[in-house]
Amino acid sequence: MSGIKRIVVHVDGGAHDASVLRLSAALATRFGAGLEAVFASVPAFVPASADGITVPEMIELQRAFYSKRADTAKSTLAGISLQQGKPIWTRMDALASDAVIARGRYADLTVLAQPSPEETGVAIDYDAPAEIVMSLGRPVLMVPYAGIFADAGKRILVAWSGTRESARALGDALPFLVSANEVTILSVNPAADAAVMEVDLKQWLLAHGISSRTQTAHTNEIEVSDVLLSAAADFSADLLVMGAYGRPRLRELILGGATHDIFRHMTMPVLMSH
Repeated sequence: MSGIKRIVVHVDGGAHDASVLRLSAALATRFGAGLEAVFASVPAFVPASADGITVPEMIELQRAFYSKRADTAKSTLAGISLQQGKPIWTRMDALASDAVIARGRYADLTVLAQPSPEETGVAIDYDAPAEIVMSLGRPVLMVPYAGIFADAGKRILVAWSGTRESARALGDALPFLVSANEVTILSVNPAADAAVMEVDLKQWLLAHGISSRTQTAHTNEIEVSDVLLSAAADFSADLLVMGAYGRPRLRELILGGATHDIFRHMTMPVLMSH
């Protein structure tokens, strides 16, 4: 039985809502899950200098902007059909990260679009995905802004390091793994006891009915993220599973090197857990 019964997807009225919603709907159909689309109307922000625009005018302009984006997102959602029930529409007056975290904690999977560098506007919060992944406490599926992804999880590459984060990601990915056609576990620069870990890992997966193959890669010259993306391309993977590494420091979120690079350069959907 699938462990995914409710999926939350973030929409912002932008160009990538349709592709993210289609993928979310495909997953909801596969897992028999409900789907909730969350739109965040960011509270009005009044800059110190408004160049002759009054505060009420500034607030009204921002409200109108988000209302228009919300209408666009809701219209896109109306074109999405599920085999079970209808998608739920939720609009919240909050920052995108706060809205998605608030709803995502009552879901089994949260789906986000990678922010496109070509899209500008106050509706785009480029820091929100990292904040959501590190704070949510649930698995997050990140969808690249470039490309069309009708489905994900048939050919899975798992980044394994034996850490808490990678173990959490592997466990969170079980609903995908049990229905995958092929699962490859990749360890980059593994520790000395990697062979023992591989045996235990394969036995644990087999206990869940999942057969897998293991690979190792050694590199001192290129980044771990590049190794993962290259391997994913070689295996024709349609989903990368990995732990997210980082820590908050004051108000700044510090991501690990590989996590940060994957956020920027992902070429396929990535399931992340922290």
